[in-house]
Amino acid sequence: MGLRQARNRSAVWSSLAAVGVVGLVVSANLWSMWHAEPEPTTLDPLQRLSSLQNDNRHLLPESAQADAGEAADGTLDAGTGRLGAGISRGGKRAGLLDASARGGVHTASRTTGAGKIPEITRSCTVQPGENLGAALGHLFVQGAVQRQVIAAYAKLRKPERLQAGWRLWARFASDRGQAFADSAALLAVVVAPATGEGITVTRNDNAKVDSEFVATDGGLAGVVVRQPLRCPIIGALDSSLRRCGGDEGMAMQVAVILSDRLHPALELRAGDELRLVIDKLMDGDQLVRYMGVIALQVRPVTGETVTALRMRDDHGEGYYAADGTSVEALFLRQPLRTGRTTSGFGMRLHPILHQMKAHYGVDFAAGTGTPVYAAADGALVAAHKVGAAGNLVRLRHSDGYITEYMHLQKFATGLVAGNRIDKGQTIGYVGTTGRSTGPHLHFGVKKNGKYLDPTSVSDELQPSLTARAKKVFASEAAELLKIINGMDRQAPGNGA
Repeated sequence: MGLRQARNRSAVWSSLAAVGVVGLVVSANLWSMWHAEPEPTTLDPLQRLSSLQNDNRHLLPESAQADAGEAADGTLDAGTGRLGAGISRGGKRAGLLDASARGGVHTASRTTGAGKIPEITRSCTVQPGENLGAALGHLFVQGAVQRQVIAAYAKLRKPERLQAGWRLWARFASDRGQAFADSAALLAVVVAPATGEGITVTRNDNAKVDSEFVATDGGLAGVVVRQPLRCPIIGALDSSLRRCGGDEGMAMQVAVILSDRLHPALELRAGDELRLVIDKLMDGDQLVRYMGVIALQVRPVTGETVTALRMRDDHGEGYYAADGTSVEALFLRQPLRTGRTTSGFGMRLHPILHQMKAHYGVDFAAGTGTPVYAAADGALVAAHKVGAAGNLVRLRHSDGYITEYMHLQKFATGLVAGNRIDKGQTIGYVGTTGRSTGPHLHFGVKKNGKYLDPTSVSDELQPSLTARAKKVFASEAAELLKIINGMDRQAPGNGA
C-alpha cells in the first residue's frame, strides 16, 4: 500500500513539473513577442522574388535558378507585345531583351502610351522526359492558364513532344510591383526548339476569338548579335575555329557549308584564311543557338578567293556570290552526316525477296537514331508509315523535285504536312522499320514523277537570284562585304 502511494505522489509531482515547464515556455514567448521589434509590413519585390526562388529552388531546372538581384532592365516589342529577336550590329542594340540580363529570370519593361510598364521574363531549359505542362510549371505557369496555353500550342504542335535542351520563356505583367507575378499576369510564352523558329503563345486581345491564348509560328526570344570572325587555318577546322573564339557548334555548321552546300566543295589547307560573319541568338550573356553563317570567305594560299553570302528569297535560302549567282549545290551531297553507301541506284538482287528488282534510290547504312536531314529547301508532303518503306518522309522542292526518306526509326518533332522545311533541317532518325535487314536510310529523288539516281543531281546548282531579288540582295551584300573587308584592320580572332 505504501509503495502505491509513493508512486502516485511521484506521478503528481511529474505532472506538476511538466505544467511548470510549459508555463515557463509560454511566458518566455509572450515576453519575446512583447519586446520584439515590429515586423515590416512590406518587402522589396526583388527580395520577394529571391525568397520565392530560394524556397522553390529544388523544383527548378538549373537555368531557372538565377539570383533575382542579377536581373537587368530591357525592352520588349510594344507593337506586337511578344518576345522576339532583334539585331545588334557594331555594339548598337536593336533587340527585345537586354543582352546584359543574366540567368533564368529577367526583368524587362515595355513602353506604352501611359509610360513604362514593368514586366518579368522567366526562362528555363526543358529537361529529359518533360512535356509542355511540366516545363511551364518551372516558370510558375499553372492551373487553368497552363491548360489554356497548352491547348493553344497544341493547335500547331504536339505538347508532349518537347525535347531536352529546348528553351522556354514566359513574360508576365508586374505593374503592381509583383516581381513574382503568377499565371493570371501571363502575357506570352515562347517555346524554342534546338533549331528553327519556335512557337509564341500570347494572351488574346481579340474579342472575336473565344480562346484566351493564341499560338503563332516564330518569335524566338533573345537578341541576335552579328559576329565577325577572322581565322587562319592551322591544323583541323574545329581546332582552328576554337583558337579564334568559335566552338564545336560553329565548326559543325561551317564544315557542312564547305563540304555539303557549296559547289564545288571547298577543302581548307594550312595557311588558308577563313573569314566568317555569324548571327548568334543570345539570352543575356548565354548563347541560345547559332542562327547561321551569314557570310563566308576563303582566302587560300594559292588560288582565287571564294565568297559566299547567304540570302533567303521566295524559293528558300542559299549562298550566292556578290553578283547574285549561286555558289550552292541544289541538294546536300548526302542527307546524313555519317553513313556509308551500301546499295546504289538501279537493278539489284533484293536482300530479302532474293530476286532482281529495281532499286529507286541509294541506301546509307548508319546507326539507329542517326539524324536525317532535308536534302533541299521544300515543303513537307507527308510523314507517315507506308508498308515496306516503313516510316517515310516525303518533301516537295522547286522545279518538280521530290525527295523520299524511308525506314526511319521516328520522325522529328513538329512535322506537319504543308510546313516549310529548310535544307539541313532534321526530319527524322535512321531506323529499320518496314522491309529492312538493318538500320539504314533509303534516299530517293524524283523529278516530274520520274525517279533519278540521287548521285546524278549532286552537281546541280541552286538557281541564281532573280533580277528582283538581286536588288534586295545588293544592299545586304554590300554590308556583309564591308564587314569582311573590315577584318583587314583586325588581328585574327573574334572581331565582335
